[in-house]
Amino acid sequence: MARYLVLFILSSVLGFGFSSCNESKEIQAEESLPSHPIEVTIKNKSLGKYEMELYLPKDYGFQIEAPHRIFLSGTEGLKVTSADLKLTGPTHPKKPEYFEYVKPLTFQVEGKGKLLMEAKLFYCNFVKNICIPAKVSQTFPI
Repeated sequence: MARYLVLFILSSVLGFGFSSCNESKEIQAEESLPSHPIEVTIKNKSLGKYEMELYLPKDYGFQIEAPHRIFLSGTEGLKVTSADLKLTGPTHPKKPEYFEYVKPLTFQVEGKGKLLMEAKLFYCNFVKNICIPAKVSQTFPI
């Protein structure tokens, strides 16, 4: 009976050690993941009219048929009055399921404040041959 008790205690200690070890690896893996390569810029075209440009590095592309979602909202006195946030652009010459680049997205605002952009964009790395959804959250002063 004592032998079984010793085995039970040893297996419990070893089991807890492995589970805590796995948890720390998961946390470290999440912390070491690189962020997305998507760059977002805002350009003022005229009074209250803006363009949002989305950039990816060479050997990356936005998926054409993916369910991209972009939401714009204003804070501190800024109000978004209209926005055309559908990704469009020419088809990539070597990869027809991707955009070669994305045309600027247009939107209009009233007032001054901060523009909050929340998006889920699907892009692919052509070198590694993987596609990844990116959650993009940025604030721009307007």
